[in-house]
Amino acid sequence: MSNITVDEAQAWAEKSKLDLVSELDGELEKQIANQVLARVATAYTVSGWTSSYNTPTLIKQIIAMFYVGWIYERQYSDDNNGPNVYGDKLLAMAEAALQNILDGVTEIPGVDPVLDSGAPSFYPTDLSSAQCPTPEDRSLGDAKFSMGNIF
Repeated sequence: MSNITVDEAQAWAEKSKLDLVSELDGELEKQIANQVLARVATAYTVSGWTSSYNTPTLIKQIIAMFYVGWIYERQYSDDNNGPNVYGDKLLAMAEAALQNILDGVTEIPGVDPVLDSGAPSFYPTDLSSAQCPTPEDRSLGDAKFSMGNIF
């Protein structure tokens, strides 16, 4: 199942130049979605985003922009009129939106980002202080000073 619908892609296409009719190029859409989701996976958990129904709207818009941008590039690649300005603009907009998500400038509404693995972690924490000490980890439990323990 694809991450975008025909209507979501058609929203970015000029109907007189590119009418997607009733179905997407499934293989192209799948490859673009895989690339977008792989990049977003560094900041968000994407494993549940398997269809248009459960993929966040912002991600669907980015996938649709990439999809239509590449369709325009492919469709008009044989024209000798120079580069396809609209296709290039769509691809640049999609790339900028994706990069803003990865840089933390734009958040995906309704989706919590994964914890930053590059952030320092500290121990003990409030959670470890609420647990009972064990012989393996005597640092668990309330903060206190003890003497005679071998470190």
